Amino acid sequence: MFKSIKHIPVDRKNSLPVSDLQVRYRRTGTPVVFGDLSKYWPASSKWSTDYLSKSFGDIDVPVYSEQLELNRGQRFKPILQTNLARFFELQQQEGSDFRISRLLLSQVPELEKDFSYPRLGFDFFTRLTSLCIGGQGVLEPMRQTSSVMHTVRCHFGERASVLLVPAAQSQFVYAIGRSGITVRDVDYNQPQFNKYPALKGIQAYVAELNDGDSLYVPPGFWHCTYYHGAGVTLVLQSASGKLSQYFGVLGNHLVNRASKLFESTSIDKNGFTRAEREAVVSTNARFQKLLKKSKS
Repeated sequence: MFKSIKHIPVDRKNSLPVSDLQVRYRRTGTPVVFGDLSKYWPASSKWSTDYLSKSFGDIDVPVYSEQLELNRGQRFKPILQTNLARFFELQQQEGSDFRISRLLLSQVPELEKDFSYPRLGFDFFTRLTSLCIGGQGVLEPMRQTSSVMHTVRCHFGERASVLLVPAAQSQFVYAIGRSGITVRDVDYNQPQFNKYPALKGIQAYVAELNDGDSLYVPPGFWHCTYYHGAGVTLVLQSASGKLSQYFGVLGNHLVNRASKLFESTSIDKNGFTRAEREAVVSTNARFQKLLKKSKS
């Protein structure tokens, strides 16, 4: 996956000492895959879509889709509210890209018995712990992690591939302002370089996750996940940085929320919202300036 985007594989480690994690990965802002972090968790043998459906099928969940005819341009508004069992049924339909982007574990407290917060030198926010669920062929939209949060993504199920782009390369991903999302039409797996030339400037990482693998994602990284089969991801988050950063992030968050309330969701003939059109034009113009500067 993501072969057309310039990238290097993410390091894979087993039994990585906390001191090494802090020095080699946390301080340098480098992702790493742990092959044995969840080895002794009950979740390793229990968590599957079948188990979740049978045990917690009556829980209400918001369902998301990237299909324009379903979301009408409102990518982060659920297209459907249903129970978990019904979600898994819909997910198996041909051509379905249905996913659950964030199911807080506080809604399913019984699952907290199936894992323990790893001792990695992070103080995890238990209230932010959540699940992401995807089916075969689902490609999650590119999102940016918080600039003040360390994230550990523990994957269960069939293989998943994760594209990771450092925050310093935000100028190449076709980001929409400071919203932490990108233009919907950009396909990072099969990029259209003629249409989105700035993608050529990306130098990313790719993590291949098997059942039970865990991925450390540094603050501010962009990431999108492709599910080769049904998979469940446990997302753990820990704070990073100074208090002043939190106020800055909170301010940006409030600005983004306010802008979304008033943003036009009308779609043009090419399938873009106004914000997406502006992002494409500005990103392409910026990339052309960089090319001219590099040649001069």
